[in-house]
Amino acid sequence: MDKNKNNDTVEIVVEQPVDRSRWTAALSYVAFLCFFSLWKSKNDDYVRYHARQGFLLLLAECVAIITIIVLELTIGRVRFIGFVVVLMLQLVTGLGGLTLSVVGFVKALFGEYWHMPLIGEYADRVPGLHHHK
Repeated sequence: MDKNKNNDTVEIVVEQPVDRSRWTAALSYVAFLCFFSLWKSKNDDYVRYHARQGFLLLLAECVAIITIIVLELTIGRVRFIGFVVVLMLQLVTGLGGLTLSVVGFVKALFGEYWHMPLIGEYADRVPGLHHHK
């Protein structure tokens, strides 16, 4: 029996984004700076990927803030239970948004493509941001 093994290995090379692209993509997760990243993402697929997710995160945070304000003006007026419900919603949405922002910032800075939970699957649907070559 011939034990001659063929050790052909296939090496997959993944191109890392340059420093400028990584920093621009990371800024996508800092509130309104996602618009700067969207503007700079014209020819950079990596920045565009993170800019779309950062935009959706900002949009989700704005919707959450408006929802909390409406709930505070309605349910929040109920003595104890309304205050507790609104406070819990503020805590959950605030910490959730902060966590997603920090994780997205770090992942983008380290050159990783990160699919954001819950809203990341809708990033491809952001209109007007598709690059046509």
